[in-house]
Amino acid sequence: MSVHSAIIQLTTKEKDNNKMTLENRTYQVGDLFTTQRSKVTGTIKEIVPVNARTTRVKLAVDGKDRWTTVTIK
Repeated sequence: MSVHSAIIQLTTKEKDNNKMTLENRTYQVGDLFTTQRSKVTGTIKEIVPVNARTTRVKLAVDGKDRWTTVTIK
């Protein structure tokens, strides 16, 4: 999955129900997500839209929180 060809679409009906669509796959809180650069996999705890091209995703990894940024380039 290339970040360069990614399409991010966010639905923000409620903070806890945010969804993120990335390359025709919809992610939501509770789903597993793997970061692009470091290949770290964790459970999505929160999805925070920053702007039309950037989204912050909070992951639970080995009992700790880790923030990652998903960006369209």
